[in-house]
Amino acid sequence: MDRRLAQASLFVVAIIIGILLVGQLRSQARPLALSSLTAQELSTLIETVSARNSELRDGLGDLREQIVLYEDGEMRGQSNLQLAEEDLARIRAFGGLSGVEGQGIVMQMEGSFDPTAVNDLIQELRNAGAEAIAVDGIRVTARSVAVLGTRAIEIDGRPIGRSFELSAIGSPAGLDAAMTRPGGILSLLRQSVEAEGIPDQRRNLTVPATLRDLAPQVARAVE
Repeated sequence: MDRRLAQASLFVVAIIIGILLVGQLRSQARPLALSSLTAQELSTLIETVSARNSELRDGLGDLREQIVLYEDGEMRGQSNLQLAEEDLARIRAFGGLSGVEGQGIVMQMEGSFDPTAVNDLIQELRNAGAEAIAVDGIRVTARSVAVLGTRAIEIDGRPIGRSFELSAIGSPAGLDAAMTRPGGILSLLRQSVEAEGIPDQRRNLTVPATLRDLAPQVARAVE
């Protein structure tokens, strides 16, 4: 009877160990004959299995922490990428590579303009805070200068007429005040080139991108 009870106990212990480490037992070249192990050997085996399970749990916890760190890093990377893309979009827009829209003023200019008068008008708008300027749909960039072409005044190689449209994005009230102030640019141009123009404030205005290649030919970025 005692022998049968002992055998039954050994059988139950063997099942428990088999469930815990069936993979480990299968990986061994020769399966352990659990029924032939002594109580002390079974106790040692259980302790080994328990210790191994504890190591696996710790390893699983480390892996979960790494996953959290990777996910957090991915979110930060996406956030940084989004900020970089937004910065690039702003640089392209206000550098002239992309069209922009916003409030501002439009002026229909007429007069006996020369390149100096056109450049003075553009510079005055810049000084007044204009963030984007176009003359007859030609985007004015930092490299744009009005020059006298073969038949007309040109900006970036494109001609403008005796009558041209000037668009500027910025504070409508501020730009209007800068253009029309007593002794301001319009007063001076009216006397020098018989220029006429009245600012028309707009709540929604579009200024196109430049068609000019703005890539530097000589300058190189400092690393």
